[in-house]
Amino acid sequence: MNTTFEMPSQTATPLQYTPILSFMSDKQLALFVPFVVYWIYSGFYHLISIYEVSFFEKYRIHSLIEVETRNKVSMGEVVRAVLLQQFLQTLLGLLLVVVEDDDVLLDDEVELLGYRQTLEAMATIFGLWNLLEPYQNIIIETSYWIFLDTWQYFMHRLFHQNKFLYKHIHSLHHRLHAPYAFGALYNHPIEGFVMDSVGAGLAFKLSGMTTIGGMIFFGFATFKTVDDHCGYDLPFNPVQKIFGNNSAYHDIHHQSYGIKMNFSQPFFTIWDRILGTYLPEPPKSLKEYQSSQTTTIHSLTLKDREAIDHKDEPDVFKIQETISAGISPRYNLRPRKTLSSI
Repeated sequence: MNTTFEMPSQTATPLQYTPILSFMSDKQLALFVPFVVYWIYSGFYHLISIYEVSFFEKYRIHSLIEVETRNKVSMGEVVRAVLLQQFLQTLLGLLLVVVEDDDVLLDDEVELLGYRQTLEAMATIFGLWNLLEPYQNIIIETSYWIFLDTWQYFMHRLFHQNKFLYKHIHSLHHRLHAPYAFGALYNHPIEGFVMDSVGAGLAFKLSGMTTIGGMIFFGFATFKTVDDHCGYDLPFNPVQKIFGNNSAYHDIHHQSYGIKMNFSQPFFTIWDRILGTYLPEPPKSLKEYQSSQTTTIHSLTLKDREAIDHKDEPDVFKIQETISAGISPRYNLRPRKTLSSI
């Protein structure tokens, strides 16, 4: 069945609707949703962590001692840095929001229609339109996920492989060796702009998503990022079970033995699998060695630990290469115990 799309005439009467909140447009609300989601969800994990809620303790990835001794930055510094980054990202978003009548649905409809027509034209060239036509809405919506995952994988990997970018920008995030929820966006502002703001913005525009759709996906992407850094491997958490890229998987990337592996974020692991950077679980000997070092530095102050870490910083790439070379290829083929293999 062939469907012919007709562009709405310029004289079409705009459909009016009431924004979700009366005091701001939906586009403005879409910028604030990630902020609210971030602090509410990370706040939940922070509370169960500091109060060591017994029900969750058996699922904790790192002990409180590890959080206190292995991380090279205080929680206060993390909170201030995250708030600064969120302020800059929100300000940028507000500046980019076009001053227009947000109560009009027609613009979103025309834009989405344009993406459908582009999809039809491209698919027709390859003789695939009859097969793809029933799934056009799904293709348009899921393209956001695919683009964001692709963008973040290659940008993330670039920030690791380029020594200048790693040392001066991305190493800031890796001061957290025992990640916790509200440290998820503890990044250098440049990294936050390139990986998060630009990546999510392009994904939103290229996917042809509506404002409401963007609001939902911005919120969920933030939720997922916090969950990936929460510090708990929860078997009953549906997000952690559905996505192979979860807190346990991403935690490996924050350890010395996995720092050159598991670049994928925030949804799937497909690029890690394709490009040989997939490490579903750590080599047991390396994990045990690293855990033993926690007690060695337990008595050191944060300043002492930072001095030691900065002294050793030039050798970080030698360590990465040695560890990466010593990882057996069999780890790239070992399936994770999740409902999703991607």
